[in-house]
Amino acid sequence: MNHIEYLTSLYDLRNRQVVDVGGGNGSFAQAMSSRGAIACGIEIEADKVAAASRASGAGIAMLEGRGEALPLDDCSQDLVCYVFSFHHVPLELQASALDEVRRVLRPGGRLHVVDPLASGAMIEVVKLVDDETDVRNVSQARLDELAGEGVFELIAKDEYILTRCYGDFDVFIKTVVSVDPARAARLPSVMSDMEQRFHQLGRGTADGFELDQPCVAYHFALAG
Repeated sequence: MNHIEYLTSLYDLRNRQVVDVGGGNGSFAQAMSSRGAIACGIEIEADKVAAASRASGAGIAMLEGRGEALPLDDCSQDLVCYVFSFHHVPLELQASALDEVRRVLRPGGRLHVVDPLASGAMIEVVKLVDDETDVRNVSQARLDELAGEGVFELIAKDEYILTRCYGDFDVFIKTVVSVDPARAARLPSVMSDMEQRFHQLGRGTADGFELDQPCVAYHFALAG
């Protein structure tokens, strides 16, 4: 299972105005565009916005912004996505970010959130340089609470395993740092242990090494 397959099993993206918040390199916005959506991505870091814009060409729009202050008009979106990014919203700003989702969604619009669980091979390697166990658990508890608050109706909640393949350990490290450049300063003291754990937990394939990341997906509709 991958993220776009799961989303499209729940929601028809054709001709929908959609946004991926925390869009990184724009790949998920591109995936939604390839399924017929009118897609844009929002990323907090200007250099990532510029790189994603160059990579996508005219395919999607990439905007600089934050979850708690989306650079979008009121009632302008059919779908707001957070794919592996909601837990990066500071805990004290998550309520504001959810208010922004409500502001930019059209009546009956959807919120789709996928976050990594604090389990599996991937986190066991990455936690040596950045342990997100607590923040992931707290963020998912917030999403569970959201389902009972009356603003959003929970349509579906499911868990599935995302498998990622890395050509070698160096490629893996580059990916880990690209997600959060602050990790680079912490790497020297744990690099050897990370490499050992990477080879212990990864599955060797013809293309490199696979690591599993269990994740949980929430699909909400704006109530009322």
